[in-house]
Amino acid sequence: MKIKFRHPESSTKILFRKIIFSALCLFLVLSSSQSFAVNAPTKPAPETDWEEALIQGNINISNWFDSFADGLDLFLVGKRVTERRNETQIEIENSAVITEKEDFENSVNFGINLRLPNVEEYWNVKFTSYDEQEEGRDLKNAYLRQTPRQKNYGATIGLLAKLGNVRTTFEPRIELQDPLKVSHTLTFESVAETRGFEFNPKLQFYADSSDGLGTTQSLNFHFRLNTKSSITLTNQGDYQEKIALYSVLNGITYGRELSKISAISFSLLLSSENRPNYHLEAYNISTAYTRVLYRNILTAQFIPNVDFSETYGFERVLGLTVNLNLFF
Repeated sequence: MKIKFRHPESSTKILFRKIIFSALCLFLVLSSSQSFAVNAPTKPAPETDWEEALIQGNINISNWFDSFADGLDLFLVGKRVTERRNETQIEIENSAVITEKEDFENSVNFGINLRLPNVEEYWNVKFTSYDEQEEGRDLKNAYLRQTPRQKNYGATIGLLAKLGNVRTTFEPRIELQDPLKVSHTLTFESVAETRGFEFNPKLQFYADSSDGLGTTQSLNFHFRLNTKSSITLTNQGDYQEKIALYSVLNGITYGRELSKISAISFSLLLSSENRPNYHLEAYNISTAYTRVLYRNILTAQFIPNVDFSETYGFERVLGLTVNLNLFF
């Protein structure tokens, strides 16, 4: 007869359970406060001085960037040839990631989407602290970020065109490093819509001066159950020719709009790869709560999740991601 003794749980696991429990409590409090606000209309609370300063400061900075972009646009053309609104936007993202078996990591990234409507109709310029296309091909982080974005300061010129119902994008990118790094991406994407159903095929070819050639394919289905709920089926694959690695992500997500400023989703994601042979590499269960703190200014996202990966012998690993996005 063998007697097994259970070791007391580590302080890290206890801490993570407290974090997840606090997250659920926070969500319940926010949800209940919203329902009370709907059932019992009250006068909006007056904004404090710091809130007014934040909003006014954001407006002033946004106006300055809009004015700069418009002035550059007119300088290059010499006259105004279109009344189309300038859609230049700046986004600053702060992402905090804590995982049970790894250290706490926090990263700050930015993106500048410069639009010059008088100069162009089908191209735009982006300045970012990371490679957006490479991030999108990273299947483990494309839908649920568990590691900070890799710093790759650079500029991308997007050339846009439509071939029938297919949107075509060619994006060369130059990264500011020594020596300069150049990459190219060619994307074909389309969306077919019917009543309550969307079908989104996407094919992307890319070439990187250090990582070589590759291709990404995705076939996603979006079902709208009603005006506030939907289900998304995710199917995405990526092949890297240089290392002969094929990665696949399959998943299902249920999303629900709680109000005009908040939403929640529940996801199950499974990732697989072909090395040494095709097998399940990890699966993840997560809940994402998103809330607009200030419209067109500040949003927050709170994502507790549980990960089971081959790296840790499919042992349960708790994680938490908090994202703050500031827009100008």
